[in-house]
Amino acid sequence: MAQAYSMEGFDIRIDGHVLEMRTDGTRTAAMGRDPRRSFESFLANSDTRAILFDVRGAHYHFSDSEWEERARLIARLCQGRPTAFVNRQDQDAQVARVLHHLDMRNGQGLSCRSRQEARIWLRGVTESAATR
Repeated sequence: MAQAYSMEGFDIRIDGHVLEMRTDGTRTAAMGRDPRRSFESFLANSDTRAILFDVRGAHYHFSDSEWEERARLIARLCQGRPTAFVNRQDQDAQVARVLHHLDMRNGQGLSCRSRQEARIWLRGVTESAATR
């Protein structure tokens, strides 16, 4: 049975061992508390081995310092799990910040344009880790 949670602006679900979070609509830094709490709860209470963020439907209104803070937070929360972002081209710079902080924490991350591409990459990364 799949675990799922929805609230205005975001959905979280567990698909296999992948935590998927989809975000849409206008997003500000002040709106991160409820999604963060839900995300952390899912991580703590499920057997997730990878994370997929689909942010194509989101429109972020963050200052540079708010983006930096959010990038560090996401990297810390995702540490130890391969993390894929499905994003639009105009979101590349923001996603690159998160990937940079993941890399600094010896994490693995990918930015791509489709859920299918993200799922294939995550499957490959988690399967190769399982065979080591």
